[in-house]
Amino acid sequence: MPTWVVVIFTIIGGAAALKILHALAIVVVHPITQGAMYTSTGRVKIRKALDAVTMKPGELLVDIGCGDGRVLRAARKRYGVSCLGFEINPIAFTKARLLTMGRKGVEIRCRNFWKADLGHADIVSCYLFPDVMRRLGAKLAKELASGARVISFNFPIPGWKHEAVLRADSKLHNDPIYIYRIPDSLSVGFQKTSIQSPEPQ
Repeated sequence: MPTWVVVIFTIIGGAAALKILHALAIVVVHPITQGAMYTSTGRVKIRKALDAVTMKPGELLVDIGCGDGRVLRAARKRYGVSCLGFEINPIAFTKARLLTMGRKGVEIRCRNFWKADLGHADIVSCYLFPDVMRRLGAKLAKELASGARVISFNFPIPGWKHEAVLRADSKLHNDPIYIYRIPDSLSVGFQKTSIQSPEPQ
């Protein structure tokens, strides 16, 4: 068999294997993610968010569902903040660990963030699906300290009042970016003391 045929079949086989692994990764974490898939946030959107939400060295940025860790790496590079990411998709987690290898101040955990206490975070970043945003709002309202800020890419937190809604100067990545602050963003009837975050499934 000619070498070029072997090369083509190898490439096709490798691509097919990656597709299968990607599908399996989604199925494995479906009970927790409820179908949300690993989707990278556009770098132009990350820059827009970081322009608006300034940070100080020593603050902690937590990215829940951090994907490949690009928000964390960008924030660490620009502001020198400590960064912690949670990612349970095995492919995204592996990619994030590889891309942050050797970078001080950036930690990626393969852990369900619903089971983690986020109260030590100064800034929380997320790109989650609408199905879980109300539950997320309850968790963050209960755990985050006064002054903490939240960046939500694409989807708002129901019942919260945004401090700002941003859009990147890009036709391809022009979805909204919602900025919130504790406690100003918590509407009447959404008090920290009365919110009970649902138990993780």
